[in-house]
Amino acid sequence: MHEGSYSLKAPQRTILFLIADTGAGHRSAANAIRNAIILIAQHEQEQWGAQHHAFDEDASSKPSPSPLPPPPTYHIEIVDVFKEYSHFPLREAVRLYGPAIRYNPKLYGRVFHLSNQARRVLAVEQVAGPLVYNGLLRLITSVRPDVIVSIHPMLNHITIRALQDLGLPVPFITVVTDLVSVHQAWIAPGADAYVVPTEHARDIYIQNGIDPERIHLLGMPIDPKFTLPSESKEELQRKLGLEPGKPVILLVGGGEGTRGLRASVNFISQAHLPVQLLIVTGRNKRLYAHLQRSRSSLQVPAKIFGFVHNMPEMMHAADVIVTKAGPGTICEAMACNLPIILNGYVPGQEEGNVTYVLENKVGTMAYDSVELIGALRRLLKPGSEVLNEQLANEKRTSRPYAAFDIARTILGFLPPAGALGIWEHFEPVRQSYTMPIQMRSGASMRVLHPRYASLRLRRGTFMRHRLPLPRLRILRRPARRTLNTSSPRSRSSHLSLQQIRNKPSR
Repeated sequence: MHEGSYSLKAPQRTILFLIADTGAGHRSAANAIRNAIILIAQHEQEQWGAQHHAFDEDASSKPSPSPLPPPPTYHIEIVDVFKEYSHFPLREAVRLYGPAIRYNPKLYGRVFHLSNQARRVLAVEQVAGPLVYNGLLRLITSVRPDVIVSIHPMLNHITIRALQDLGLPVPFITVVTDLVSVHQAWIAPGADAYVVPTEHARDIYIQNGIDPERIHLLGMPIDPKFTLPSESKEELQRKLGLEPGKPVILLVGGGEGTRGLRASVNFISQAHLPVQLLIVTGRNKRLYAHLQRSRSSLQVPAKIFGFVHNMPEMMHAADVIVTKAGPGTICEAMACNLPIILNGYVPGQEEGNVTYVLENKVGTMAYDSVELIGALRRLLKPGSEVLNEQLANEKRTSRPYAAFDIARTILGFLPPAGALGIWEHFEPVRQSYTMPIQMRSGASMRVLHPRYASLRLRRGTFMRHRLPLPRLRILRRPARRTLNTSSPRSRSSHLSLQQIRNKPSR
């Protein structure tokens, strides 16, 4: 063996994900991409090990062979910026998202639509930016990322401004997690790449003057677990305490839970359908406690859970899913080839998801008990043509490997193998951050390199771009608007993991 060949030090690259726990979708998307990067890294290490082993076997027959460089390792940070690095009252205001969509969704919808203009986004940035700006600087200079990925619309403009003030060419990527109703806050000129899930989202960016070359249509990131082979449906049903073979309806209220979930459970119970229920209430502890108390009075068997981490198993065990129109849940269900019934949506940001489901014919929308029970009967009917049509459309529309495609796009912005990282060109000195009682938008700071020693972070206007807003004509009832969703599926051609290759067809 070539002595010392395995002592080569692999370069480490740092990836920083910026999120906010307003709902569970942003963190779920970040976790999905992180898990895809981990699998890619494992595969790279396996390939390098095999090549290095072959190299060592041939070393004796070659004069002075050159050792193979090891692939990089990845250090990944996922940070809730508002929770960990912002100040009062912004930190407290962000926590109102969950109660708002549970108890006053109409008001939330009005705020969404009223703020969906470029000039109003700028106004919000000017008010909220000073409350997170210094913390964001502290985060960036302490983590020292090689690439930054934002998965929340309110973090885009301020991060671009912070990187400009620091004078560091750290690549910045935005991953959009709304299928159709893309809020103007997502559109932040100055990013290196914009990852979007649908053709409609791509069109909105182009209409707002974003360079099409920087827009990557890759789909919605979902956890790789949804794409891997699973146990049989009957085995999963036994594992979850269900009766194998009896139709299973999975009812999901999203990360925060919704009142529509409780109503749907009651409607199904009163209809005496020959089914059993899997109910996931998310973080809504009050709803979870209520359903546990009333479970004995239900006319159908039911298993009730709070926030879960085994959603792939639950979806593969189910025959139908009833859910609000959360983009992550919709895309996860399509990846599992699970027919969809929507029973509600968050006004504003999820209205377009209803249109997406209906236009692609991958599900239905039930506005009341009659429509819900009717949709369930049609899907559960033996030999259902409606079921077969939805499943075929899901296979055509779904992008189950989007997390891998997005991960490779992010990794493509890292420094090449053997090159120095961005931060290795600088030697940070001790930094001082101050935030007086009267909150300021800037703070004096000694930074990085003598070249920047006199840099003073100043008050800013947080991007003065004024861009036209495309109007989304989305109605409360299904809107008959044609979306351009006919583009070919963006499956990765590099997925050579053995489990993914052996994914059974459905």
